[in-house]
Amino acid sequence: MGRRPAPPPLAPRQPKTVLAWAMRKLRLTTDSTVRQTATEYGCNASHISRVERGDTKPSRSLVEFYEERFEGDGVLLSLFAVVENAAEQNRRKRAHGKDPRLVRAVEGDASTYVDDTIPHGTLIAPGQLFLKTWRVRNSGTVTWRCRRLERQGPLNGPGLIRSERYIEVPDTEPGEIATVEATLQAPGYDCTSIAYFKMVDQEGLLSFPDSYQLGLDVLVMVRGQHPIRPHRGGGGRRGS
Repeated sequence: MGRRPAPPPLAPRQPKTVLAWAMRKLRLTTDSTVRQTATEYGCNASHISRVERGDTKPSRSLVEFYEERFEGDGVLLSLFAVVENAAEQNRRKRAHGKDPRLVRAVEGDASTYVDDTIPHGTLIAPGQLFLKTWRVRNSGTVTWRCRRLERQGPLNGPGLIRSERYIEVPDTEPGEIATVEATLQAPGYDCTSIAYFKMVDQEGLLSFPDSYQLGLDVLVMVRGQHPIRPHRGGGGRRGS
């Protein structure tokens, strides 16, 4: 038997890799094998393997299958929307010659999630502004100075939560808790949407590149879209 393939290295700034990681993790929660999943979906096992390694972009149909089969609660479809909208952002980066360094791990630097507001699956009206708050403990020995949360993936697009690229993190001594607030805007139509953020230093380098998977995230369900009413022709124009 061949060796079991290693999980894809998580690269938060590459949405396709994050989606692949999330799909694989969700499948493993049910102890389903790649071969079983491929048989149930109706494709070959190598295709599933390529998707879960991040080598191949999945189809919407496959993502929807994972959502239903492994009870994704909308997370995978929301990440798929991020992938769909990332192409334009990447094109702009290439046009401006931007190829930033990604990481800077500092010895003794560590963080621990404490709590947050807006639990996963909170119902939000289309286009609604809302305040998300995270509390994170500086559990290392390094003082946080000039840190920020950086939105991973595109900032806006169909089905995406809108946000600023960066959110300030207050200077935090070891042992203290930082409270970070972000004003976000829900998509304009009914969907499930996720936004995720990772801490960076003042040079934009990821502080914890290999920890906490998606970092700090927010996942909302948008409901309340007004149906499109058919136009009724034949009537005269009324005066005001």
